[in-house]
Amino acid sequence: MLDVFGQRRQSLLNLLLERKDGLTIEQMAGALGITRTAVREHVGALERERLIAAGALAGSTGGRPGRLYVLTARGMALFPKQYNLIARLMMESLSHRLGAAETEREMRALGAGLAAKLKAKMSGKTLGERTRALAALMRELGYEATASKDGEPTIEALNCVYHELAQADQTIC
Repeated sequence: MLDVFGQRRQSLLNLLLERKDGLTIEQMAGALGITRTAVREHVGALERERLIAAGALAGSTGGRPGRLYVLTARGMALFPKQYNLIARLMMESLSHRLGAAETEREMRALGAGLAAKLKAKMSGKTLGERTRALAALMRELGYEATASKDGEPTIEALNCVYHELAQADQTIC
């Protein structure tokens, strides 16, 4: 996901990933070999995208203390994760231990449990409002989902967040 950024911003994000306690503008400029002004421009853009945030003041440097910048949760989410691998291993283990029919029942129970948790967000809304709210929830979960504007309330999801897992095991669907 980092490839949508220019090389400097990728480097800045990687630097903040390495230094979880944060870095000042001065430290980032030194590490990247660019001016403080250039770092400030990149930091400003990344802050607007809520990928980094200003944290605590840096320890005394003898002059005016600098502000430490850190990755936000949204910034951390840009870095690759291997959720698919662990999910696939868990599904294989579940299927092996429980069998196909019981695994499917367990997946349905998980879906029902998630629906029950989200039900409160839908109470008191019209069918159209629930459709739009559900599409918004799906987007939060990583789906490219849209609710119909007119006619029958429908939601169109253009992707499956479990695509690779579903390719290996249809029980996911």
